[in-house]
Amino acid sequence: MSMRKIAGLAAGFALAVGLIGAGVGAQFTDQVTAKENISVGNFQCMIVAPSSGTIATDGKSVSYTAPEIMSSAAGNAPFSFTVRNTGDMDAVLTVSMSPLGTPFSAMTLSPAMPFTLTHETSQTFAGGLQWGALTDANLGQSGTLTYTVTCTDTYGQ
Repeated sequence: MSMRKIAGLAAGFALAVGLIGAGVGAQFTDQVTAKENISVGNFQCMIVAPSSGTIATDGKSVSYTAPEIMSSAAGNAPFSFTVRNTGDMDAVLTVSMSPLGTPFSAMTLSPAMPFTLTHETSQTFAGGLQWGALTDANLGQSGTLTYTVTCTDTYGQ
């Protein structure tokens, strides 16, 4: 073995001994990645079947005009409509009604609001117009009632 090789081995040995004495250490790290796929459902409800009247193009309201009244006696004109939850999440429904002029008023809507409608189900609501005894001053009057459905999510309910 040559002197040069011996000197190189001795220097390497001395360096190794020196590093061990100085507290050579190692640090290991590990990294993990997680992935979660989230799918948000479809949320929608609409009026699908009124007993009569006209559904708005967006499916959120329906207008009903009472038929011609042929007597001065108090009476009513019942009306119903069906709301369908066409989404895949439960919805809380509220129904608002347009104001009516005297002598007309809205019949109590049944079932009561708010109403929870589970996904892909329907509910029929009954209401309509009513009026007291009519006089000659009421000739030519008519009453139109518009029901508007609002759907909100059930979060926090």
